[in-house]
Amino acid sequence: MSDLKLLTDRLIENKKTEVQDKINEAEAEKEQLLAESAKNLAEEKAKQISLIDSRLARKFEQDKHTLQINKRNQLLSEKQKVLTVVFNEAEEQMNQWTELEFQQFLLSVLKQHKDSDSIELIVGQESVNKVTNDWIDKIAKEVVNVQLSAETISKKNGFILKKSGIQYNYLFDELVKDIKGQLVSSVSKQLFD
Repeated sequence: MSDLKLLTDRLIENKKTEVQDKINEAEAEKEQLLAESAKNLAEEKAKQISLIDSRLARKFEQDKHTLQINKRNQLLSEKQKVLTVVFNEAEEQMNQWTELEFQQFLLSVLKQHKDSDSIELIVGQESVNKVTNDWIDKIAKEVVNVQLSAETISKKNGFILKKSGIQYNYLFDELVKDIKGQLVSSVSKQLFD
């Protein structure tokens, strides 16, 4: 019976060792799985942080560009307002010309057409009082054969010359509009640089 007990004890001891080995293997496998999971989790965390950082950086750059564009647009809008005021003031100054200033301008324009046979002068309604038939006869006709039309241009300052069926527009609002396209760049440089 002692052999049987010894045999049983050995079998139990072998089984305990076997079970303990399996437990140790399971523990080692568990530790390995935990280490791998921790490593994978750390990698995923780093990847998510990097993804969030790149999204935030992209969003920051977009917001920065949007602000720069808005700032530029606002600046351009303000510059456009200033340029509009400058050209409006130029037109207003022309509208306020004295009779003498208006006549000097008209005479300089007529001199450009001195080779013409005949010119009809149509004055804007707002400039009618600045040119008389007397002035035309005494001064302007020395330069070119010009006739003052009875017709006027409603609510306008300046004049139109008709020559050989062609009209030359010297109405002040049109002159400023025409010159604006040519001068906007240089006026902008003078005002804003």
